[in-house]
Amino acid sequence: MMTCSIRFLPLKAQSKDEIYKLVDEAINVIASSGLKYLVGPSETTVEGEFSQLLNLIEEIHRKMTPLCERYVLEVVFDCARNGVSIDEKIQKYR
Repeated sequence: MMTCSIRFLPLKAQSKDEIYKLVDEAINVIASSGLKYLVGPSETTVEGEFSQLLNLIEEIHRKMTPLCERYVLEVVFDCARNGVSIDEKIQKYR
């Protein structure tokens, strides 16, 4: 188990509303994955096995490319030998 922080940033959006709409679409892809996730102000963190997370990244790319002319998809994996979870990382703040 590991976590993956995903940041989807549309580059050619015409307005702030369009940016939020596209980001919401990317978050919908994450939500439909069935994986545990936490939406933050600048990125969404997802928890899962490496292969599940790679499949999710590919699905975001597949769904968002027809909707967005150009975007940055920033992905950061947090890996630990014994696993790492969203709850473990934020428990002292909740």
